[in-house]
Amino acid sequence: MGTDPGGAGTADADLTGGGQTRDAIMRAARRRFAQRGFAEVGLRDIALDCGVSAALVVKYFGTKEQLFAEAVSFEAEARALLDCPLDRLGEHLVRTLLEQHDRAHSDPFLRAVLAAFRPNGAEFSASFQRHFAKPLAARLSGPNAQLRADMICAQLIGLGAVRLAIKLPGVTALSTEGLVKLHGPLLQDLVDA
Repeated sequence: MGTDPGGAGTADADLTGGGQTRDAIMRAARRRFAQRGFAEVGLRDIALDCGVSAALVVKYFGTKEQLFAEAVSFEAEARALLDCPLDRLGEHLVRTLLEQHDRAHSDPFLRAVLAAFRPNGAEFSASFQRHFAKPLAARLSGPNAQLRADMICAQLIGLGAVRLAIKLPGVTALSTEGLVKLHGPLLQDLVDA
């Protein structure tokens, strides 16, 4: 079996089942764009990271600009994070974020932090604000809603950093439910304040 001009050859056939290929491409794109910025990343780089051809990346996402726009969006993750009544939001935020860690091996909050230091970082930050921080603040009642929403973001960024990047043993040893039980009430205090 020969390889296609995009470069990855037969690997395309191995990943095309279900949404696995699309998810793998999106994870690779998010990683690349967060680390290097739009101008420094090519479709072939992303394809190479997930073992597919550049042609397959184009098939799923179209142009590099279209892939970038979807990669910087936090809309789907934010919807999942915010989809809960306020009286249980603290635990829900922690549980949903940990599920995103485990399912996608990704953290939307850490992605925003990493991207902020790169070219086009403002686009990641704007998407994060638009899809998560501002809608969260709009749902909170009482004084200092935006400040409380920002503090919830800070807590979630810290949890992701400690769990995925720094890998502190006390945190990584805990189960999802253990982390939800310990961290959820801290966030709920900010929700309820």
